[in-house]
Amino acid sequence: MAEKNTNIKLTLNLTQEKGDGEKAQAKAKGKAQAKEAAKRKASANETIEEAWQRIFAMKNSEKDTERLRKVKAYMDAGELGREPVPQGKRQGKFSKAEALRLYKTIAEREKAKKLRDLVEGTPENYVLVTDNESILRMKSDIESSELVGFDCETFGEALDPWRGEMAGFSVSTDTTHYYVPLNHVNHEVDDKAIVKFIKPTLESVKLVMHNAPFDCKWMYVKYGVNLIDNLYADTRIMAMLLDENRSHRLKDLMTDWLKEPSDNFDELFGKTPFNEIDLDIALVYAAGDTEKTLELYRWMIGHFERRGDLRKLKRLLFEIEMPVARTFIWSDLRGISFDVEKAKELDYKFAKEEAHYKAEIDRIFGEEINLNSPAQLKRKLFEDLKLPDIANGSTGVKVLKKLENKHEVISYILEYRGVGKLRQAFTEKLPNEIKTDGKIHPWHNTLGAATGRFTCKDPNTQQIPAKRPEVRKLFVADKGRILVSMDFSQIELRVLAHMADEKVLIHAFHEGRDIHSTTAAMISNGKYTYEDIETHKDADGHPCQKLRKQAKVVNFGIVYGMSAKGLSDTLGISKKEAQEIINNYFKGYPGISTYMNEQKRLARKQGYVPDIFGRKRRLHDFYKSKNDFDHFRADRQGGNFPIQASAGSMLKKAIVDLGEVLPKYDSHILLQVHDELLFDCPEDIRREALYEIRDTMTNAVELVVPVKSDIEIYPHRWMEKVEENEWFTKQNLAEGIN
Repeated sequence: MAEKNTNIKLTLNLTQEKGDGEKAQAKAKGKAQAKEAAKRKASANETIEEAWQRIFAMKNSEKDTERLRKVKAYMDAGELGREPVPQGKRQGKFSKAEALRLYKTIAEREKAKKLRDLVEGTPENYVLVTDNESILRMKSDIESSELVGFDCETFGEALDPWRGEMAGFSVSTDTTHYYVPLNHVNHEVDDKAIVKFIKPTLESVKLVMHNAPFDCKWMYVKYGVNLIDNLYADTRIMAMLLDENRSHRLKDLMTDWLKEPSDNFDELFGKTPFNEIDLDIALVYAAGDTEKTLELYRWMIGHFERRGDLRKLKRLLFEIEMPVARTFIWSDLRGISFDVEKAKELDYKFAKEEAHYKAEIDRIFGEEINLNSPAQLKRKLFEDLKLPDIANGSTGVKVLKKLENKHEVISYILEYRGVGKLRQAFTEKLPNEIKTDGKIHPWHNTLGAATGRFTCKDPNTQQIPAKRPEVRKLFVADKGRILVSMDFSQIELRVLAHMADEKVLIHAFHEGRDIHSTTAAMISNGKYTYEDIETHKDADGHPCQKLRKQAKVVNFGIVYGMSAKGLSDTLGISKKEAQEIINNYFKGYPGISTYMNEQKRLARKQGYVPDIFGRKRRLHDFYKSKNDFDHFRADRQGGNFPIQASAGSMLKKAIVDLGEVLPKYDSHILLQVHDELLFDCPEDIRREALYEIRDTMTNAVELVVPVKSDIEIYPHRWMEKVEENEWFTKQNLAEGIN
């Protein structure tokens, strides 16, 4: 009985405790609700100033902070109020989102005012060409001017002359600046008749443009006007030669160099197509562009005359860069034929490869993830597989290559990405890029890199990996024509031998020795001779084969300033082993070691280094940095820039020299890929003609070592090679039969 009473008492105590707990919870909840209500009340009574303090205390980007300050200034001045609210609704507290929406109102106001000011301030020498009198005046002015600025305004697919439309063009003469509307809304004219009338005049004067390939291509494709042969200067190229490290947009150059603030198109017009812009506004914007182009040209030409090193750059501009630019505008316009059906077949094959790699990755991971999600990939690699996180969670290609020997999944990921990249850039994309003439028209930027080298897009032919030659085979010769490739053999190593005056390397080149085998013997530290390496270089698993592969990496790695860590990551060896290889390399090639040290000293002293043509790589900002890695980068570029840039400049010099040779044989440059040129030649071209083209390339610049160029003949598809003797034997037989 007592036991029973105890249980009852215990139950009552537990019930009591439960009730007390619920009361406590209810009390705490009530306090929280009261606190929240007080907070809401305080928020409702928050002043605008307090709201601004709260907003500025948030984590805001630099851009947002600038915009918020502008909104506050307008509100403080009484020029802007809060957003209106619907009738019957109470206005909430002032938020950052509302402030940024108000900024858009300010931007529209300022844009409208700016456009009004532009029109009201239109200079008297700005002329809108809308009648016979004005076009005759423009024609006369062009003919009497020493230099003429030119620029196109486009709309629709505004970057593609085959698919977009031209709104008009502007012309600046010595005295007056014109805009010629061709296809504007509410302004109907016979654009073809206007261009036909002015065509002979435009084709006969020295023209200056900013980003000339764009304007030249548009005028040629849309109206058949050749502004290429009389293109005198491109101010974008000029600016690149004067400072490769900055923005080269016309408006930015005017603001920074000539201290004339300028508005970019997007700031003034947003997404409004140029043909819908009122003509008075179009005039002041377009004519202003060509006026700025001429003004910038004159300023830069004066700058080129200031010192001997700058005068050397001026010669580089007019003797190399501008002729090369003109050549490749023609190359891009000529285009190259592309096998769409084969591309679809190859894309199907690539898709299967992609699916295979994806399946293997999912199998290894034990689950399916989105491989395009860095967050998901990071989780699997660094959390689940516990791979070393060497770059703060980065899963970029460079990082993955360093981890490749750590786990089998890395190779699959790299292959998956590589195939996907080829699909996106070539097999998926290019069938949709065929123009009205049935060809692909790449866009070469002849001065696209800081080293002075080419870049290319649509397609980027530099992206095609050597191990996937089937992509190149999609590019085909036209009927009655063949593709011929010529490239500089090991040109950077030859330039290195020349610039470093490295006797061992020079001797090897003169003797015709294999440079990689020469280096392999050297880094073996006496274990193997050159003859050993040559004998066993193709023997799978032999130490000599491995050494030669290492030597190849070292030879090109040294040119690019590879460190011991970089070499160890690439070869999958220890940093100590990599350093030993580098030490043996410099021991065997002492001239290279001396050269690299001298270049580092020169870069630090001058703040720049030149190539053999006087092209500069400016490194001041790297050395000013407090980051030691920036100093290392500058030292490395001090050594490798003169080699890379000189090799690239030699190719450009060869292109200039070929200007007199190729027309004799009805041959044309189609593409540039690294140190290679791809030519379009008639199928009956003679062996002697190809030899003259080759010799013109190899004789472009004289080095202390011989310069070699290989000839490869592709009768139908790029990379489907026919041996030279076989091809010309067939040609001779065919001629005999005929």
